[in-house]
Amino acid sequence: MNFFNPRFLDGPISEDKSSRIKEYSGEGEIKYKNGNVYKGAFRNGEPQGIGNMTYNDGRVQEGIWKNGKIKYEGELRNGKPHGRGKKTYSDGHVYEGEWKNGMRHGQGTIKRPDGSVRYDGAYKEDIRDGHGTYRYKNGDVYTGEWRANKRHGYGVMTYATLDTYDGEWKKNCKDGKGTMRYINGDVYTGNFSKDKIHGKGTYEYAAGDVLKSIGEWKDGKKIGFFDDIVRVRKQVYYDYDDDTTPRRTKRRKVSVSPS
Repeated sequence: MNFFNPRFLDGPISEDKSSRIKEYSGEGEIKYKNGNVYKGAFRNGEPQGIGNMTYNDGRVQEGIWKNGKIKYEGELRNGKPHGRGKKTYSDGHVYEGEWKNGMRHGQGTIKRPDGSVRYDGAYKEDIRDGHGTYRYKNGDVYTGEWRANKRHGYGVMTYATLDTYDGEWKKNCKDGKGTMRYINGDVYTGNFSKDKIHGKGTYEYAAGDVLKSIGEWKDGKKIGFFDDIVRVRKQVYYDYDDDTTPRRTKRRKVSVSPS
């Protein structure tokens, strides 16, 4: 194994010596003028590959280097990240957590270049899989189950608008049973399909004469007959043949206080 002379950079650097450093590739050891010592792989005179840097204050960084900077710091197996470690990506994102055979696997956290947390949760073979929290750039926050990098299973989304959805997901869409709470106070509880209200459900209104609609939706629109609980003095149901035409019936009374 070829090593740089540890004193190679202790004194003034001549053009000749500087040129020799830039041309060096392979395994070696170098002591910098500031007292830092690097041992490991080089390419064109810079740390590149597996190596460790012992700093003049005693700190040690061991991992995988690229262009003179450490890109992965942590445990390795067969030259790949394995165990706990921290990796800095070329776009500035940083992942810190568990690894397996060079892939993110287990619990981990990835941060954006500004330091804000993007995702905190489970990974499987380098993709989001399991339980975790994702914070979107637009302000939406999802906490729940993931499968193959998509929201899948039970989860809660708090939108930037402060609307919230609590329920089942399928391939990134609201799908199954759930509850949607809107910022204006309206609440829908029932079935969803492909991100739309779809199937049987109940819609409760925060304002207006209609307090509650019970019926069936298709692709976000009412279909068929609806039982609407309304604010009227005689406290009766109103049946809706469609979205706009009410038909009064005294089928049964309801306990609703007039506004």
